[in-house]
Amino acid sequence: MGVKFAPIPIEVKPIAHLLKLAEEHDDRNIVVAYWARMAACRLALKLVPGKKSPETANLIRTMLDWLETTKQENSENEGITNETAAQAIIENYALKMFEYGDQQDKAEVFNKNTVKTFYTAGMLMDVLDQFGSLPDEVREKRKYAKWKAAYIHNCLKQGEQPMPGPPREPNVDPEMNIVPNNLLTQEEMSSFTEYQGPSPPDVANLKRKDSKGVETPTTPGATPTSPPNYGRPPSSGAQEGGVPFAFAPQPSPVSPGHPSTDPLPPLGAIGSVASGVPDPAVTPRQPSSSGNGSGYQPTPEVMQKAQKFCKYATSALNYDDVKNALENIEKARNLLLTGNE
Repeated sequence: MGVKFAPIPIEVKPIAHLLKLAEEHDDRNIVVAYWARMAACRLALKLVPGKKSPETANLIRTMLDWLETTKQENSENEGITNETAAQAIIENYALKMFEYGDQQDKAEVFNKNTVKTFYTAGMLMDVLDQFGSLPDEVREKRKYAKWKAAYIHNCLKQGEQPMPGPPREPNVDPEMNIVPNNLLTQEEMSSFTEYQGPSPPDVANLKRKDSKGVETPTTPGATPTSPPNYGRPPSSGAQEGGVPFAFAPQPSPVSPGHPSTDPLPPLGAIGSVASGVPDPAVTPRQPSSSGNGSGYQPTPEVMQKAQKFCKYATSALNYDDVKNALENIEKARNLLLTGNE
């Protein structure tokens, strides 16, 4: 977008990975760039809630100006103006990125591109945090992607051969092996930014296309790839590679090193660019009796998942994609009738 941002002050250094992600997608996917900077701005306000240094205040002000301008320039792009559409686009892109990295891992293609693919997938899932609670599938894949990026990266630095699949050190204390968001330095990130991963959805030209003929995000749940079986027994010689990180939960996906109990500021707190707070996750009420005729009584979790598919159907209709809308509606229907997609 041609905007030069000031250096990141030390007091808000944890936002560096989000700003790097945004910079990489300025020309590839404006939706990702916009919401990555939105997440960075929110995180900066959380890290320094009170009086800020002149450098931090200037950086936040520059980000807010960029967000406001970008929103005005993309007023017809629902990925910018509609949080439900944005969530669908970014989640679909992140899961495709994860699937590509998983395929490379299974094929034992271990290089900087594989590291960057997993790392980027994890960062994209961090961006999704601002839309509300993540589905269990996405949370698990985020943890796995960040661990896998750290593991392959460390093996390559030490000249060791990485092992495909999940971690093989079940006895390592997970509390001592949290994968940091700042795993890669800025120099390392810039050394392999041109990775060969999946192409992002064509959302940058929605304004010019007038919402016609645009590739709409497919249902994130439709991706066939899921994290490898974490319970797989260790293979012989697995310990020799010196796995650097055990598979462990992140304390706070968007703010490494800070308590997860401290919530990020609401979108409305960072300026007029955040015109609406994301809808909170709704826990559907349990019906008193089954009205679906099949005898199956959907649980609150199943009903919440069905709601998500209905949202994706609505988003697809916004792009005139009837096929994806029908697929999502059918999945919601099957969930409510049988508990399965």
